[in-house]
Amino acid sequence: MTLKGFDMRFLIEFATARLALAPVLALLVTMMLPAGASAQSVTPDQIINALLPDAGAPKSRSMRKQEPHPFRGISIEGQLPPEVELPRINLTVNFEFDSASLTNDGILTLQALGQALQDPRLRNMRFQIAGHTDLRGTSAYNLDLSKRRAFMVAEFLAAFYTIPRERLVPVGYGESRPVDPGDPASGRNRRVEIINVQPLS
Repeated sequence: MTLKGFDMRFLIEFATARLALAPVLALLVTMMLPAGASAQSVTPDQIINALLPDAGAPKSRSMRKQEPHPFRGISIEGQLPPEVELPRINLTVNFEFDSASLTNDGILTLQALGQALQDPRLRNMRFQIAGHTDLRGTSAYNLDLSKRRAFMVAEFLAAFYTIPRERLVPVGYGESRPVDPGDPASGRNRRVEIINVQPLS
């Protein structure tokens, strides 16, 4: 089986032994990728810095009691209101055309994400894995595709980087929140957004 065709069959086969095999499998992923594969240029440190709850905050803490997050307690199992401000990062995670199977480029991007989510500074936090599509196709189809891709990312991280599955909440947004609405087919709209939802718990 090639990594380019990574899909649910592969996950099911390794589900029962993933905790023991994850370090070995992650190494194999790295070794089997072609040397010339290009992926989004993002490092684990960049991802960590974007997802830390106090990213950009001053180092000294105010003596004032912190106000609770205005959206605390909302469900993180579904789409978050667009006005919610939480630490997040948009990643270009490539999939096969019209599919939830990861490409080699997609795997390379998820390697950086997996390493970041293993960092002690993020280890006990929960993240929404938000799938987004471009505006081609019907909204219903795009919503379903975004859900499947978000689910695949969560399963990949759990299988290869032993990220506890309960820390990863896959949610599909479909075509509803494009970053480039002026270009419906733009690749920028096809993305996976990682959102630190810990402040909402």
